[in-house]
Amino acid sequence: MKQAHLAGRTRGLRPSQLKQLERLSHRRHPDDCGGDLFTLERLAELAVQLEDTLHLLIDDRGVCRLLWVGPLGESDRLDRHLQGGSRRSSRQWRLISALHGRRSPDLVPDGRDAVIALDVQPQSWLRYQAVIARSGIRSGALWLPDPKADAGWSCGEAGDLTMLCSSEAYAGNDAPHGDPCRAAQEHIATTVEQVLLLTLTGTDPARSERELAELEGLTRSAGATTVAVCRQRQGQINPQTLWGKGKLQEAALDIRKHGATLVITDRELTPVQARNLERLLDSPVMDRSELILDIFAQRASSAAGRLQVELAQLRYRLPRLAGRGLSLSRQGGGIGTRGPGETQLEKDRRAISRRIEHLGRELRQLGAHRARLRERRHELPGVALVGYTNAGKSSLLNALCDRAPGGPVQAENILFATLDPTTRRLCLPRAGAAPRELLITDTVGFIRELPAPLMQAFMATLEETRNADQLLLVVDLGDPDWHGQLKAVHSILDGLGCEQPRKVLANQIDRCHAGALERIRELEPEALYLSATMGTGLKGLRTWLEQTFWESTPETVSPPVTEPTGAPLNG
Repeated sequence: MKQAHLAGRTRGLRPSQLKQLERLSHRRHPDDCGGDLFTLERLAELAVQLEDTLHLLIDDRGVCRLLWVGPLGESDRLDRHLQGGSRRSSRQWRLISALHGRRSPDLVPDGRDAVIALDVQPQSWLRYQAVIARSGIRSGALWLPDPKADAGWSCGEAGDLTMLCSSEAYAGNDAPHGDPCRAAQEHIATTVEQVLLLTLTGTDPARSERELAELEGLTRSAGATTVAVCRQRQGQINPQTLWGKGKLQEAALDIRKHGATLVITDRELTPVQARNLERLLDSPVMDRSELILDIFAQRASSAAGRLQVELAQLRYRLPRLAGRGLSLSRQGGGIGTRGPGETQLEKDRRAISRRIEHLGRELRQLGAHRARLRERRHELPGVALVGYTNAGKSSLLNALCDRAPGGPVQAENILFATLDPTTRRLCLPRAGAAPRELLITDTVGFIRELPAPLMQAFMATLEETRNADQLLLVVDLGDPDWHGQLKAVHSILDGLGCEQPRKVLANQIDRCHAGALERIRELEPEALYLSATMGTGLKGLRTWLEQTFWESTPETVSPPVTEPTGAPLNG
């Protein structure tokens, strides 16, 4: 089997030129470092003759595995052109490039060439001029992978090609023994997923920083770590990719420098935009909506929650489904049915459509079941805790109903900790009479620009909000963007058609600034102030609930019918 593979701009080359390239690709080089000077000189002469750049990819045994004709930027990944598949990609590589003078006036790696070179994680990259200088030497430079450098490469040695081919040029370099980029890649396998955030910033820097902080919080909630952020000022948007070509090239370089395995954007992408970004970045790309769906999939613990999350994911992925064209197409057996037939992509789409229809029926049954539960307890007044995600709704429910059957609900300092609505009975004691009771429901948290498939799938759950007698809007005053979160919650409730009275609960007053208290007094003069974790203001909230629901109720009215208290009321 041929050890070397010839690829790149090979179309249009004469047979004699192809034969010369193959001969050069079969020559051996020193085992550990450097290159064969005679081979590199012949390579330079051939690069001048072809008026194009030539690249050699050499393994740790000194065998050339790939000879690429033309700029590296025209390739996707060099290791995909290697013979032998993954067995070859695990080797330690050296990259040598003979640069055609008119195309490469300097020896500094930049642009897409620097990105493609980092993909193979070479120990070194020897770049030299194919044209001999007036001094009679071929100038070159030895570049080493360096995640701290702007271009991802740092110059280890520069000078005559004859000197760079010797082992002395590599003696003072750490690259053959410890490659930072390779170490970063190996470190990924044993740690959490590394993410690069790709964002568009607006004219308001403070708002852009808040949106970026929220995206980082979503990333942490999904179990990943943000290793780099690539920002671009929002201007004339490219409809194909949203981001400009230069910024995407910078992002692709940051992916290699920091060892990122996933790119998350702060804008929702169309299927075409997602495919274009993945092609240009050569990395998986996920938008904000898909990230939220992934978090919901991790948090779904009940059968109803998993049902709704699966339906939302299928609705989101159906238009983004990619197939293999006609490669798996089927043909009919009769006249007029012969041809490309049905592709595998069409079969997958039909299967997903059937699954969506099946889940839709189950979701309607779930809505009917929740409606029957609400009908059973319509005698009791109901209150729904609504608000932005991680605003403290679950903590407030636990603080109010600490002794209710069923125990406390999950309350963590993460986004979307609660997916399934949970209902608890709140008892308000009275002197010399039976305690008054009402139902408090903890609902799923909201977030700005909530994905449409998620809103549709969770409509059965959101019915708990639409059928409550009173809405308690929990606001986390400790969050710098509490005002924007409050506006987003009001907007979502208006979109759901919720016409019930709303009462704002200013939470976390123990860790907020005085300016936040003054601001919310201006916006919501009748707001109640409390701290769910410290217990401050809970007595005032209970008093307000009692006055709201029973102040005008005559004492002669018989007490409401209650349900058995042996189990929690899960809506």
